[in-house]
Order: sequence, then structure tokens, then C-alpha cells
Amino acid sequence: MIIFVNVNIQNSNEVELQGFDLGPYLGLIQSDPGGFFGFLDDLAKRKHTISKSGVVLERQLLFTWKKNGLLPFRNKVDANKKTWNRFSFMELSWLKVLIALRKQGVAIDRLKKIKGGLFPDNFLTEVISVAPFDQLLGTDTALSGLLRENGISNANDLKNVEIDSDLLEETQFSLFFCILFSSIIMRANMVIYIDQEATPGVVNLDGMRSSPITGATNAYELLSKSSVITINISTIVVELAKKVDFSSKWLIGIRPK
Repeated sequence: MIIFVNVNIQNSNEVELQGFDLGPYLGLIQSDPGGFFGFLDDLAKRKHTISKSGVVLERQLLFTWKKNGLLPFRNKVDANKKTWNRFSFMELSWLKVLIALRKQGVAIDRLKKIKGGLFPDNFLTEVISVAPFDQLLGTDTALSGLLRENGISNANDLKNVEIDSDLLEETQFSLFFCILFSSIIMRANMVIYIDQEATPGVVNLDGMRSSPITGATNAYELLSKSSVITINISTIVVELAKKVDFSSKWLIGIRPK
């Protein structure tokens, strides 16, 4: 069966995504916050153009998605323009997901719900609450710098300081990033699926292959849904990697042995 994962991070808030376990990511944040968030920095740098990335997308459609809140991160520099000039690897990956969903006939209202499931509110606040602040604040990452600027020096400070949109914009940290992390660092073959209620979930195809009996059960459960759409995130990563560079000095430190 598809595992439904509830990760209670602050004893009051939960991050939920069918088939996805946040445990390994929380472990990496605790053991190597510099490596984890350093890699996040690299994937969040806006240094790529749509024309050179191989992403086929009309400017008007991009503007429509932006107007409807489907682009989770805003660009303060280009706030008054109809489109952004440059995008991060993470944003390009998300655009390719939107394009794939649109090709399969998913309407704007359903795209909004899917986006909400992959970019949940308060995700940054909840997850960094488990980070060792002494180690995190000692790293040279966008997150550590912005935490210091906001006067956050320990987990208790998070209760009194609301993570604003500027901090989220700078880090681009999300549940979607963790799925990309699985594909790039953990080399997992990750597939996002969308059920009839427009609720996203994740299947690790490698896990299904390594355990044939459980994998067959998972596949049966998934394909038994009245309507299901799938997007192979690993394929998106490979396609983008042919056009844009996401190499990182942090890869050596955090890549599993």
C-alpha cells in the first residue's frame, strides 16, 4: 500500500505527503545543515533563462501562472514586470511540472491545489525548528544570514518571529525541493502522482523495484484510483541538467556513501 507519512515537527504542525518520508531530510539537517542548505542555495540561484534551459513556455502563459499564484517564489527585482528574466534550477523544474500537468488537461484551479500540496505554508519554519542552530548559524548560507538578520538565534526565537515572504523568497525552501533533493543527491527515481482530488503524492520507483511484492501492491493501489496523473521528477532533472548547470561544492559533503 502507499504509505501515508505524518511528520510532526513542532508537536502542533504536520507536513504530510503520501508516499514521502521527511525523516532522511531532517536527519541531514541535524547532521550537516551547512551542506543541506548550501545545496539549497545553489538550486535557488536565479542564473538561468528560459530560452537556454530548453523549457518551452509562452510568456503570456507564464504571466497567467504568476497572476494566479502558481509560481511559489516572487522576484523583488522584477516585481513590476510581466515575466522574470532569470530562474533558478528549482523554479525551472517546477515550470516543467506545470507544463506537463497542463498538457494532461489539468485546469488552473486544480494546479493551485497541487501547488499548495508541494509548497505548504510554514514549511520553512517547521523544518528549521529541528536544525542545530549553533551549527546552522555558523554556516555560510542564505538561510543562516537571513536568520541572523531576523534576530533568530535558537529554536525558541521561531515562536516569536514570523518567517516572512522575503526569507522564503531568498531560500526557496519547500517540500518540492526535498523531492528534487531525492532525485539529485539520493539518486532516487521519484514520481509525483496526482489523484482525482488534485492531491499530490510521491512514489519512489526504485523502492518498488527493490521490493517486488510491496512494489506490485503499491502499483495496484495507485492504478486502482479512478483518475491519476504522473510526473517523473527524475526525468525532469535529467532533461534540465543537459541544458543548465547545477553543480555544487556541497555535493561531496552530502552525497550518500
